[in-house]
Formats: sequence, C-alpha cells, structure tokens
Amino acid sequence: MITLQNQQLTIQINELGAQLHSIKRLDNQIEYLWQGDPASWKRQAPILFPFVGRLKNDQYSYAGKTYHQTQHGFARDRQFNVIEQTPTMVIMEQHDDDKTLQVFPFSFNLQVKYELQNNKLAVSYRVINPSADKTLIYAIGAHPGFNMPLTKAGVFNRTKLSVWPAEEYSRVLLEGPYNDLEHPQLIDMKEARMLDHDDFNHDAIIFKTDGGHFTAKLTDTVVNHGVTVDTFDTEYVGIWSQYPATAPFVCVEPWWGIADNINADGTLLHKQGMHRLAPAEEDNYKFSIEPF
Repeated sequence: MITLQNQQLTIQINELGAQLHSIKRLDNQIEYLWQGDPASWKRQAPILFPFVGRLKNDQYSYAGKTYHQTQHGFARDRQFNVIEQTPTMVIMEQHDDDKTLQVFPFSFNLQVKYELQNNKLAVSYRVINPSADKTLIYAIGAHPGFNMPLTKAGVFNRTKLSVWPAEEYSRVLLEGPYNDLEHPQLIDMKEARMLDHDDFNHDAIIFKTDGGHFTAKLTDTVVNHGVTVDTFDTEYVGIWSQYPATAPFVCVEPWWGIADNINADGTLLHKQGMHRLAPAEEDNYKFSIEPF
C-alpha cells in the first residue's frame, strides 16, 4: 500500500489496479472513500481501461478476429509499478504484455499520477502508444466511490448532489448495461437534488458533458461534509450507486468513453466513444477530488 500525505490530506493507493484505498482529511479523520464490501460492491475506485462500460456479449471484433473483454477492461485487475514517488506524489504504470495482447491487440503504456495539492487530490492519466506503426484504439475512465453517508449518524437520502455549471443536461439512458444515446432525456440540475436509492433503478445517471469542465459535489447534509469532483474535458460523467440491492456509497465517474450502444454491431472500429492515438503519440486526462 502506498501512502501520500501533506498537511491536510492522507491518501492510500493499492498497487493492484492503482486503485485508491483511502481518502482522509487530517482535521476530521473522516474516511471519504468507500471501503469496498463483497456483499455489495467489492471495488473502491477502479481505473477503466481500455474500455468504459460493457461490451455486447463481452466481446468485440477487430481485424477479422473476435476478442473477449469484461466490463470496464482489464487495467483494474492488473498490477501497476511505481516509477516515481515523493511524500505527496506517485506515478504508477502498466503496459501491454503477452496476456493483454490475447484480449486487446494493441501496444500501450498507461500511467496514473496521484498528487496532493493542498486540500485536493489531483489525478491524471497518461496514455502512450509505443507502437511504430499501429494506431491505439481505447477508452478510459475513473470510478471512485464515496461513503454516503459519511458517518453513522447519516442516512443515504440526505445526500445532496449539485453540479456546475448548474443547468439542464442531456442524460444518456441505459437499456440494461448498454447506452441509448439516440434517445436522451433532459435532466434539470439548476438546483441541487437530494438522492435516493430509487434514482439508480436504471443504473447510472449519465451526464453528457461534451468535453467541458464539469463539477459534481456530493454533500452529506447531516454533517455538512462531502466531496467535490472536478472533471476536465470529459465526454460523460456518471453518478452511480448500487440498485436494487443498496449500499451506502455514491460514485462520481469521469468517462472518456461509454458502454456499447444498444444497436452496436460489435466491431471495434464502429464503437462509440473510442479514442484513436497515433503511433508514438500520447494523450492526457485529468480530474480532482476535494474532500470537505
């Protein structure tokens, strides 16, 4: 387990999946990050790569071959290696090998950087295409879960969600695990809304953010503590909690990609939300978490 600390925050990160394990403020010692529970959702903050969401039949085709891939890709279940570390920052990476090439026929180098910046945790992903001649096709996203409520005194339906810009958004609906981008609904976020488990009866609330700066704030209104997640250049941001079985957490998920469409034909070159990275190029993605 890797620990980062400054005068305001202490963060723990698991080298398996480079997954956040703990987020605490030193002044209140509240655990903001969901601690995982095999009875509900065992994960805490997985990195989604090289896919976001589910593929139809958990498979896709590329260059005449069919590949099997489970929801959200494989990065979350693989070891990351530390390549640089200070008391307040760590950079970790994983890259392709014989095992990944069996399910994803591309070379890649995926780096994640966690850095404490005063009262914020800045998270950035760097995707590098080391190939000399092949375009890398991928999606990437984050899936951090936060304890809601934050203390035993709280209750889930006293969780307030507010967003910035505070306006109407196009909400992407899901049919099962697949997106129905062609039939969005408007969701009015001019005012904050109190969450209830039933809000997730059709899975995640997905905001279509179209590459803008989007902020989601979760507040446990019983204790007036919570988290602010700032996202940058995202295509979508998902808000999710488990349903119909319920648990006391809410995820705020910056996505640069999306699950298969309900009409997807399974061909990787046709898949929505995929990024194309030319040989020897790189791309960068970022968001931040501020517990308060």
